[in-house]
Amino acid sequence: MSRREELLEGKRQAMELMDTGMSWQEANERSGLNYSRRGIQQLYQRWREHGDEALIDNRHGHSYKATIKVQDWMGERCAEDSEVRSSQLASEIEAQFGVELHPGYVTLLRHQLGLPVPRPGRPGPRQDAASASEIDPGQDFPPQ
Repeated sequence: MSRREELLEGKRQAMELMDTGMSWQEANERSGLNYSRRGIQQLYQRWREHGDEALIDNRHGHSYKATIKVQDWMGERCAEDSEVRSSQLASEIEAQFGVELHPGYVTLLRHQLGLPVPRPGRPGPRQDAASASEIDPGQDFPPQ
């Protein structure tokens, strides 16, 4: 059963429990939901008016786009180059999978998946070693 189907079943169970007179807190807990009082009561009201159709969440966020294939590819890509920027990853994901993800969401995914995230404003380890060796420690600036 997919996560969406599990959520739908949990909502349905909570609504049926509330319909039998159970408190919203107990129905929320027994069905495995974590809704606020206002949220579950609004859902209950819509369910009473529209039936199970009100329980279906028609929103599609980034999680719908960041499939397992995309996440696996991100893991492989970050293993190859831990300093790759999220904006670059987002561009490569769009080119390879046809999925448009915001670089900020790519960074969030990296954190959630335990992948390395380069620190902003810091030069990566790919600095040209030759240019670094040209600098004389006694000089304040590199030669031109």
